[in-house]
Formats: sequence, structure tokens, C-alpha cells
Amino acid sequence: MIYFINVVYSDALKCVHTIIVITSNKIQLPGEFVFLLSLTSCWAHGLHCIRRQHTDEAKTGRHTGTTVNFVLLGAAGTGKSASGNTILGKKHFISRPSSKPVTTKCQNGQTKINDLHVRVIDTPDIFDDEIGSSVRNKHMNRCKELCESGPCVYVLVMHVSRFTDGERDIMETLEEDFGSEVSGRTIILFTRGNDLQQAGMGLEDFLHSCQPDLKKMVEKCGNRCVLFENNKSGSDQVEKLMEKVNTILEDQKSL
Repeated sequence: MIYFINVVYSDALKCVHTIIVITSNKIQLPGEFVFLLSLTSCWAHGLHCIRRQHTDEAKTGRHTGTTVNFVLLGAAGTGKSASGNTILGKKHFISRPSSKPVTTKCQNGQTKINDLHVRVIDTPDIFDDEIGSSVRNKHMNRCKELCESGPCVYVLVMHVSRFTDGERDIMETLEEDFGSEVSGRTIILFTRGNDLQQAGMGLEDFLHSCQPDLKKMVEKCGNRCVLFENNKSGSDQVEKLMEKVNTILEDQKSL
């Protein structure tokens, strides 16, 4: 027996799918919603696995059409722009050796990673005491404008072989600028991963032996750390970053 059933999957989806079901059992149709829990055989024209898709999206923090903002923060010379290019998978931001800051204004580039729309926001050194408050506020306001389109993940970029006095209070500064909940959305990205490799160390070895102030910073950010070597090809390091991002999106229920 063939039944043509119009199924309203859920109020949230607000979409109707027509399913053609062949079964020997008599089906009693409820008023508004139909759920078929056991089917002998099923053909569906244009049928998509919506339930599974939404379950997967809930687990990974992904949602079709939503743009997640990656805000790259950190001192000048730590490799923010180079890391942004690694995430984007292309050379989008200017990155070169220089005795003075190369990035002088907020810039952004977009890509798609594992079906997630990503906007990478590269920022100047907003922690530099030498820049005036008006310039700093201008950078901050522009950064916040770019973040209005969707949830934000803050990526604090630090040189793995250098921890400066100016970086010790960086989380307190971020809380003042972005709110007290910023640490729950922050990932620490250490650059120059090759330095550790040459020393025969891994990221865990480094974190175990790092300075107490840096260790406190890492703990405050939920121990969410990744190691980048921006001269390295391949997507493994970006995948590790995405694992941390998805954890934040799940915990914060941002989508």
C-alpha cells in the first residue's frame, strides 16, 4: 500500500517534506505531526536526513548560514596575520618581517571550514601602550562592528618562545574591552611551533614547564591551546583549532 504523507518535521524548521512510504502496516495519521518509527521500506523524493543533520550541528556548534568570527588578538610581531592566512588557507593579510607593526587597522577575510562559515578578523596591537586612547578605541569599535554578524571566538596569538611583561595582564585587558566572559571564548594560539620541534618538545611539554603567569592564563582560558607553524602546509593544525572552536560554541550555546 502506498501513502503520500505531508510531514511537518518541526516548528523550528518550518518546512514540509513529502514522503512516499510503502508498508504493509496500517498507518494512523495524527492531526498535525507524523512520526514513522518503524518502516518496512521507504522511498523519498528529495528527502534529506534533517534530524541527523540537526543533531550533528548541535554537537559541533555549526549552523548553516551562520558566520563565526575569529578575532585574532595579540602583540605586534606574534604572527597574527600569518596565522590568519593559515586559517584562511591563502595569503590574504600582509605578513612580513618588520621592525614596526605591519597591521595598522582591523581587516577581515572569509572562508568555509568543515561547512562552517568563518570570518577571520586581523587586528593591530591594541595592547600597545604607545598608541593613543582614541586610536585604540577606533580599533576596538571597528572590531566589534565586524563581530556583530555572529558569534565570536577570540584567538590570542602568542610567540611560543617569548612571554613579555606586557602580555602578563592581557586577559584583564580583554575582559575590560570585551566583557568578563571573554576567557570562556578564548583560545591561545602559540606560533613558531618549529621552535619546540627543534628543542624536541611538544605543546604539552611546553605548557608543563612554562612560566607560572602564562600557566594561569592558559588555565583561565580552559586550557584551550593550539600550536601553529605558519610555514607548514597541510590542514592538521587548523583542524585542531576547529576542535577548540566547536567546544566553545557548544559550551556557550551561541548558535
